Amino acid sequence: MKKIYFLLFTLLISTVSFGQLVINEIDADTPGTDAAEFLELKWTPNTSLNGYIVVFFNGSNDLSYATVDLAGKTTDANGFFILANESLATGSDIVLPAGGSGFIQNGADAVAIYQATAATFPDGSTTSMTNLIDALVYGTADSDDVELLTGLGETVQYDESANGASATESVQRKTDGTYETKTPTFRASNDSAVCELSLTTTSATCDASTSGTDTYTATVDFTGGGTSTYTVTASSGTVSGDSPSSVASGTITVTGLSEGTNLTLTVTNGGLCDLSSTVNSPTCEPTQSLPIYENFNYGSSTGDLTAVSGGNWTNHSGTGAVGYATTSLSMAGYSSSGIGGSATIDAALGEDVNRAFTPQTTGTIYFSALMNLSAVSSGGSYFFHLKNETTGFYGRVGAKDDGSGNVLFGIGATSSTLVYGTTPYSLNTTYLVVGTYNLDSGVSNLYVMTSPSATEPTTPEATDTGSTGNTVVAVALRQGSGTPSGVIDGINVATSWGSVLSTNEFNETAKFKIYPNPTSVGYVNITSNTADAMSVKVFDVLGKQVLNQTVSNNRLNVASLKSGIYIMKISQNDATITKKLVIK
Repeated sequence: MKKIYFLLFTLLISTVSFGQLVINEIDADTPGTDAAEFLELKWTPNTSLNGYIVVFFNGSNDLSYATVDLAGKTTDANGFFILANESLATGSDIVLPAGGSGFIQNGADAVAIYQATAATFPDGSTTSMTNLIDALVYGTADSDDVELLTGLGETVQYDESANGASATESVQRKTDGTYETKTPTFRASNDSAVCELSLTTTSATCDASTSGTDTYTATVDFTGGGTSTYTVTASSGTVSGDSPSSVASGTITVTGLSEGTNLTLTVTNGGLCDLSSTVNSPTCEPTQSLPIYENFNYGSSTGDLTAVSGGNWTNHSGTGAVGYATTSLSMAGYSSSGIGGSATIDAALGEDVNRAFTPQTTGTIYFSALMNLSAVSSGGSYFFHLKNETTGFYGRVGAKDDGSGNVLFGIGATSSTLVYGTTPYSLNTTYLVVGTYNLDSGVSNLYVMTSPSATEPTTPEATDTGSTGNTVVAVALRQGSGTPSGVIDGINVATSWGSVLSTNEFNETAKFKIYPNPTSVGYVNITSNTADAMSVKVFDVLGKQVLNQTVSNNRLNVASLKSGIYIMKISQNDATITKKLVIK
């Protein structure tokens, strides 16, 4: 008779419990020092938990060791309420206990929900069926605790180590009211067993592009955040950006990564989520292969050349500024003429800047520019040159006063002592100046022209011979003692005279149309006066090439580019132009 009554009473309690607050999941044994324990309750979403308490029972004496009052708490939008260690608890969750870990006993133990006040169950209380709403007796490969089972009206003690993995699995309620042991589904449906967080798009951007070892910044996008407390770990570098613990979707940023070393990013929550993403290191080589065409086409900004938006120039000496102006120099027949802005140099300033390109170790390097000098000194000095990755300067182009207020141009192959020509040139007049440096012979030649020549002249303005066996990685501008003041524009660097001095005048306004720009539709149209194919290269603001396409249908696909400012280099036949591209 007692057995029948007990069975009926148990069934009655179980039936009532299905429509009440229930114990949905417990993870009592977690890796290490049990710092990721949690108890998950479930009921109707957004429901007040006033009048309910959670009582924890210790199987060693079958008495309660803690009572938690749920007054003032509410289930979340998915019907969950969490009691967890500090490493997992967020928002309105209850921390077990504040500042500690290892709170929930591993077993054989029990947890129960009562509709009562905390005063009803002081620590050391015995089990009771009065006002009992739900109960779970559990263990980790422990013998059944008959006293707890009987005292709470349960018949099964559930084993968190049933699969031999108690530290990485939890005890979870199934739809039929029984429990099973599997990978934790913290703050998620037990039967789905899905980690809600997803790591999606990755990117890597060079912080600088030199011939040495540079650093880069990596980003990893995520969705499904704000559903747990996540630990983000990077194999190297410094983690910043959005936190998946508090943001639904965002970007994790890792800075200070060394070029050549891939990043492994891991995100865990001590439960179901154990995610990783690999970001491969970019190759942070100098901006681009030769030829390069620098028209200072950086928009409406003025000021320091190294700070202008979209600029390709970096400082290598001094603390002043190389100026940037929106006006440009022009010369009929020179391809880099009347495009974009210009650089302004001043002998009173001290900053020296360079624009990098792929290292050159053999052959002749040609470098040209339009120059309009406003002042020169009697002693003179170099101001336009090539350089290596450290402090080696080659093909140093300079200028000085001839004693009559005119300009003499000179060149030094590898020395700061220049060989000057004898032809006087006027101040405040635009000239085309071409320097050469042969890496194999050490010979540098200088040419000064009032109009471009289709072939290299047989007689240079000046010539000098220096050392060989060097490497050239950049073109540079220098300001300082003895250097002239003036405007420089249309810098071209190449390995042949024809590439530097193209005589095909390239007027972007008359010949080319680029639209829409800015663009948000994944493409831009590029049209010209001819139907010939165009070579289009696109570089980011750090000078890294991000696109290289041959366009024959007037449309460039830019759907792969993120929002930002880019520089396009468009070549058709023997003409080349650079243009700013804005992706919205």
